[in-house]
Amino acid sequence: MRAIILIKWALVSLLSLTSCFAQASVPQRIVSLSLCTDQLLLMLAPRQHIVSLTRGAVDPDLSYMAAEANGFLLTGGNIEEVLPLNPDLIVGSAFASRDAVHFLRQLGYPVKLIGLPVSIAEIRDLLLAFGEWVGSPERAEQVVRKMDWQLANLNPQQDRVKKTALIYSSNGYTIGSGTLENVMLNAAGFHNLAVDMGVVGFEQITLERVVAAQPAFLFIENHIDNSDSLASQYVNHPVLDKMLLSKQREFIPSRLRACAGPMVVEAINYLSENHHDSKP
Repeated sequence: MRAIILIKWALVSLLSLTSCFAQASVPQRIVSLSLCTDQLLLMLAPRQHIVSLTRGAVDPDLSYMAAEANGFLLTGGNIEEVLPLNPDLIVGSAFASRDAVHFLRQLGYPVKLIGLPVSIAEIRDLLLAFGEWVGSPERAEQVVRKMDWQLANLNPQQDRVKKTALIYSSNGYTIGSGTLENVMLNAAGFHNLAVDMGVVGFEQITLERVVAAQPAFLFIENHIDNSDSLASQYVNHPVLDKMLLSKQREFIPSRLRACAGPMVVEAINYLSENHHDSKP
């Protein structure tokens, strides 16, 4: 009988230690260094495990999760602000300062960096990986399943002939293949003329090429506050108003495309609504 009791006690102790170890391995004090990791934390991590976000997290024009970000400590993502918070996980973007990341790792802080997804599959992978980092794999799987279901039920009127489109932004940049923007355009029922031009990623094109392309939809991006700046002169040029075959529209709002995530569904819907509102 005593042997049975000892065995039971040993099993209970083992299970307790296993549970404690699993809990200890889940980050309890997570600090974000970028807008995109702010949003992923708010989607996937328990609120009590988030120590700080960046100031952009509460900007409704930039952040998809602005309402959820209220109440958190906000920082500029600087080392001086991060170190006193004693984080057990630091998450940021691949565009973070390499010197800062190296310094933090040298001090022993675990730092995880996210990349820039250029496809739906990469968004899915990002969500699942991030869920593992923050100890919420089940939550990440739920978000991915919901996103996949929503994407499967989109109705971008694929039976219609795709309308041609072109994105045009400050300094004359357009967006071509190898980008999430191109994926979203296609999913919403558009044909991106920048791909026909051979544009890969982000590339400057002349105003003459825009006029010659004659897109059915010209999506304008203008994030320049100074309308008199040289950069904004590209998108504010009067010749764009005279393109009879084009229809100028604001491109996807920044809050839907500044970062990759399940908000891609809403971004595609936004574009698709423009497509449906158009006349043949």
